[in-house]
Amino acid sequence: MNKIFKPVKPRRLSDGAMEQIQELVSDGSLAAGAKLPPERELMELLSVSRTSLREAIRTLETMGVLRVAPGRGTYVAERPVTTLSDDWFHWLLGHRQEVVRVLEVHEALEVKVAELAASRATDADVAHLERALIAMKAAVEAQDHEALVAADSEFHRIIREMSGNQIIARILNDLEDHVLDARRAIMALPSRVARVVVDHQGIFDAIKARDAAAANRTALDHVRRSKEELLGTGLVVFKPLPAKSATKAARE
Repeated sequence: MNKIFKPVKPRRLSDGAMEQIQELVSDGSLAAGAKLPPERELMELLSVSRTSLREAIRTLETMGVLRVAPGRGTYVAERPVTTLSDDWFHWLLGHRQEVVRVLEVHEALEVKVAELAASRATDADVAHLERALIAMKAAVEAQDHEALVAADSEFHRIIREMSGNQIIARILNDLEDHVLDARRAIMALPSRVARVVVDHQGIFDAIKARDAAAANRTALDHVRRSKEELLGTGLVVFKPLPAKSATKAARE
């Protein structure tokens, strides 16, 4: 029984630095708009390396906790961070591998259905897709996270139907539960919300123009940008460990 336990690995210093800064912001020790100490001083105060500190700051900037002004310094964001964004960011920490894998599936399949949708769209299809885009814009304006997630899901579901390829659509629909959690988490990142309408407007415009090549390109850019923003939060994607051989497993 004791053999199933393994030594606990030390936490990454960047995670500790990130959490300490976040707590100081949450309890009011660092007020909105406050400027953080210079990088070298902050490194000494937190006892972390430059790399760890920069990773923590990059993560907190993505979460909307900090604002980095090049050449001027790092400040506490004036706009308060919602509990929802914080909750979903921690969901990302525990499901990073799953989220990236879902995005890889999107890169392979959602891009293709966007291309097919552009070549097969009817005027009724385009009008239906436009209603989903309008709902997405309204959700962003109202800062309604759940409505934004729902509109985004509907937008992509419509494109799958427009593609006319029921096999790809079925595969993606079967993955919807995984996609939904990933979509909720990514949509909670301030950097993603800022670009969501622009990205989907580009995909819509390409499909409306019946430009398959542009639909492929804009959908691919959208998926890759989502993945880059996710990885840019400082979340490390760990490679799965190689499977143990039957002989080694038997010995253990």
